[in-house]
Amino acid sequence: MKTYAFMMNTPNRFFTLAFVLFLGMSLSACNKNREDNPTPDATISEEEAAAVVEGAVTARTQGLGAEIEDALYLADEYAEKDGGNPCGEPFDSTLTRAVDNANLTASYTISWAWQVSCNALDIPVAIDYQRTATGNYETARMISGDNAGSNWAISNLIQGPNYVLDGTYTREGAQQSKVRNQYSFASSLLIEVDNLNIDKGTRRIQSGIAGFTLTVTGPESNEQTFEGDIVFNGNGTATIIINGNSYTVNLY
Repeated sequence: MKTYAFMMNTPNRFFTLAFVLFLGMSLSACNKNREDNPTPDATISEEEAAAVVEGAVTARTQGLGAEIEDALYLADEYAEKDGGNPCGEPFDSTLTRAVDNANLTASYTISWAWQVSCNALDIPVAIDYQRTATGNYETARMISGDNAGSNWAISNLIQGPNYVLDGTYTREGAQQSKVRNQYSFASSLLIEVDNLNIDKGTRRIQSGIAGFTLTVTGPESNEQTFEGDIVFNGNGTATIIINGNSYTVNLY
């Protein structure tokens, strides 16, 4: 009976041992496959961060470039015309802008508020200017909905070849990347500008540097912060610098 029992159990033991070996080999293969093909890191890339900053500086997406163009419109009005007495009076205006072409679709509502400072002769010398913009855009790399706000001091209205702008610009929104892992994320951007010089004739930025801080809340609620500089090159372009890497973009 003992011999009979042993003969009956041997196939069962062999099957169990074979199953354990197979399971071990399968798990090892799975682990190796995970190592060879890791799951995507749920973080936003530096390239995607640069694309967010690009959207916040180019005129076509109602970024910093558009801020400058609108500020210059006001500066030209008060530097060249002397009708009435605008000194110390608050003004405001609201308008809409839309773009629809092969490279960009965008739609924004923009509001201005400003007040003119004058010298002792009631000649305008500076403008305190605020601007807000709400809307969305889509490019080849990004889909974005944004709210932006800014405060600017525009000086040198009647002296020198350049207007000088100082101020802060904030932009918050939700983005969908169209590159790499195509993540969706939220962003908050602060740009601080000092001594931005703009030619009164060409109405283009001649020189200036801005610092920025971009906070991104991405997939799985991961939060990242990118800091860098924006160098205005004087030829209609700006260079975004993050971690020593440069991304040059067209402002207009």
